[in-house]
Amino acid sequence: MLYHLMDFSMQSAFYKDGAAIALSTACMVHCVALPVLAISSPVFAAVAEAEWVHWSMAVLAILASTSVVLSSPSSRVPEFLVPAGLGGLLITAALFAERFGIGETIPTVAGAVLIVSAHLLRLYKIRRS
Repeated sequence: MLYHLMDFSMQSAFYKDGAAIALSTACMVHCVALPVLAISSPVFAAVAEAEWVHWSMAVLAILASTSVVLSSPSSRVPEFLVPAGLGGLLITAALFAERFGIGETIPTVAGAVLIVSAHLLRLYKIRRS
């Protein structure tokens, strides 16, 4: 019975961390690929200009990471919180970067890489234990 509960806990962690990884990666791909695609299609150009798309991607990526922290006490360690938190701050900063004349690509990519790294390391440690 205990093995089954541990298996369920690991499976739950896999899905939550996987969602955070997928959403952070999607945010990064959106930031890097959309400007290139906008050149080739008016539809992509309209999406690239829509501010709500940027906000939605960022909020979903940050909420997915936050849900892991809130639901799993094992994620409340500095080796997870520091890179994931810094990544969330960088993605949030990217939302306001244009207002200050700064490009949004570098903070978005750096933030997404930090979040993905934190979640991959967490999954590795869960699987190893």
